[in-house]
Amino acid sequence: MNTTQIRNGFSFVTSIIAYFFLVPGVYLSMLTINTNETVKSTVGNFHVHIFNTSNSILRTVHDLYQQDYRFVACMIFLFSIIVPVIKALLLTFVFFTPNPTLKRNIFEFVKTIAKWSMCDVFIVAILLAYLSTGSHTHVESHQVSVFIFSIDVNVAVKMKAQLEIGFYCFLTYCLLSLIALQLYKHPEIPMQK
Repeated sequence: MNTTQIRNGFSFVTSIIAYFFLVPGVYLSMLTINTNETVKSTVGNFHVHIFNTSNSILRTVHDLYQQDYRFVACMIFLFSIIVPVIKALLLTFVFFTPNPTLKRNIFEFVKTIAKWSMCDVFIVAILLAYLSTGSHTHVESHQVSVFIFSIDVNVAVKMKAQLEIGFYCFLTYCLLSLIALQLYKHPEIPMQK
């Protein structure tokens, strides 16, 4: 076994492992955002649950489609799900086809469509959403006058964002698929006389 075959073997194994992370990365929740409001006063306290969402990529695509953002939903579905699946099928074909010219052509095509994959962009967008929301608490104090009574009111709005397992699976898929593409080396094509 020469070094190219060993390297391509590692590339194939890395590619297979990457696609085991793609499936949960697409189905499992990526980001959870909770927003709560608490009002405390001398009269009483109450707690309001304002917003709670936790979505996977497929759920996000479904929600966008249902809310008539069909173009955006189709683009996310195409570039975050369909392109990686096509890439996986073509790479598997590359590893098992004996024709070196066909291998080279298909691999060049895979590298071309990999540039159009939005997986890494999607991960960055989720990470930016997480970092921008993070965990913040905003407290405001007001004094309200009702007739001759003065009431102190404290309003606290708490927002919490949490990265979920789907994010980490999808991130792992992105990194491993990039490594697999970098590891693969074309076999030498014999010169024809």
